[in-house]
Amino acid sequence: MNLSKRYFSAFFISIFSGSGFVYGGGAIAQTNQPHDIVISGGRTIDPESGLDANRYIGINGGKITAVSETPIEGAIEIDATGLIVSPGFIDIHSHALNVPSTWMQAFDGVTTTLELERGAWPLDTAYANVATQGGLPLNYGYSVSWIDARMRTLGASFDKLVSPEASKKVLELIEQGIKEGAIGIGLLPGYVPETNREEYYEAAKLAAKYNVPTFTHVRGKFLDEPGHVIEGYGEVLAAAAATGAHMHICHLSSSATRLVPEASQMIRTAQQQGVRVTTETYPYGAGSTVISAPFLRPEALHRTGIESSSIVYLKTGERPATNDRLAEIQDNDPMGLSIIHYLDTDKPEDAVFVDQAITFPDGIIASDAMPFTINGQPFEAPAWPLPEDAITHPRSVGTFSRVLGYYVRERELLSLPDAIRRSTLLPAQLLETAAPQMRNKGRLQVGADADVVIFDPETIKDRATFENPRLPSVGVKHLLVNGEFVIREATLQQEARPGRPIRGEMRH
Repeated sequence: MNLSKRYFSAFFISIFSGSGFVYGGGAIAQTNQPHDIVISGGRTIDPESGLDANRYIGINGGKITAVSETPIEGAIEIDATGLIVSPGFIDIHSHALNVPSTWMQAFDGVTTTLELERGAWPLDTAYANVATQGGLPLNYGYSVSWIDARMRTLGASFDKLVSPEASKKVLELIEQGIKEGAIGIGLLPGYVPETNREEYYEAAKLAAKYNVPTFTHVRGKFLDEPGHVIEGYGEVLAAAAATGAHMHICHLSSSATRLVPEASQMIRTAQQQGVRVTTETYPYGAGSTVISAPFLRPEALHRTGIESSSIVYLKTGERPATNDRLAEIQDNDPMGLSIIHYLDTDKPEDAVFVDQAITFPDGIIASDAMPFTINGQPFEAPAWPLPEDAITHPRSVGTFSRVLGYYVRERELLSLPDAIRRSTLLPAQLLETAAPQMRNKGRLQVGADADVVIFDPETIKDRATFENPRLPSVGVKHLLVNGEFVIREATLQQEARPGRPIRGEMRH
């Protein structure tokens, strides 16, 4: 089946320091000046300096202005005794940049949410759309979308192999997006596997030229050839090695599934040889995408190790009993969202692959959040609580809390400081060359942005399930974005819209 231009244009979109203080060398700065907000006595974790001790945090004008061993005063004081105080979590992989979805992410500890895998085009329009809707509670930003550039340039041939001349026009739009402040290049060869491999390589060269990262949904995710997982990962690693670009591979567990050990070894070996490549994952065995994705076609299912009944058609909750029924749904509603149960984490033989992805050295935690929908249509209204018929994948709601509650507290597969580092500092560092703003995020230091989460390490957990994804996570007591409360005393501040755009440097 040829995927229509309309289908892809709708993909993930229509459905879904001036403080005067200097921090350096691990030193602690403090001040006697009055503060807007003081966070008192919490276990303060700064993943960059290694600070892990009880501290008093002062905030003024959206910035952290004090990290003190002794009490300080402020107009508003938060007693954080017994709680964790850390930088807010940075989600580099979200397709749900709207108010209700970001409210849910706030309860998951997120202060910055970014659309980087798919990206957007044109950049100005994407940022303007957020502004015209009154802003967002969380910080937000976009990469430049390779697939959108292809649709704009190639029309109905956007998912096909094209001439070098046509491919060059696509790359010109990508370069234009970088010059307009994109925080990377979003690449989706997995959804259009017949497209030019040379074009992918040339996109990596652009990323190296401007020192911005790329974000790839790998071309191949099958367990046999052609289109094998090894082939898909190999394309990314080869481009990184040949160009020097920083290539980031999205959702390790759902791209590699039962070949997570092999894919992980490829990435790790490349890293040890100096190749600039990173990866991310989320703590679930199921993925989510539009039901007509090429790798979900009936003739391809056996190559991914699943059956038609492994797929849930979200609009109705149906698990197609046969390949013929799956094909019928795909033909009637190609843009319909689905949940795909690649791995059953209730089975130890499957759960081990998710565990390996979560514990991959220096792996980033990222949600791949999907928008809430009602009857197949995107739900973006600022309603709280969300309507009972709003549905999504639970990863959109509980990714970070699940890591902290299940993988840190219950199973001790990660330490608390390491889990925080994977959710804050590592994503900030990934993006710093593209967006200098990120140098002030992912840290809890004087001069850093006051994006702060305060949570109870004994109670934080995800509650969203596949049956009821509308249950927000619990355990986050306070969440500040640029020094403004989005959650206060575990209560959503529904009028707060302190999120600011994250954007790269403008280039000429």
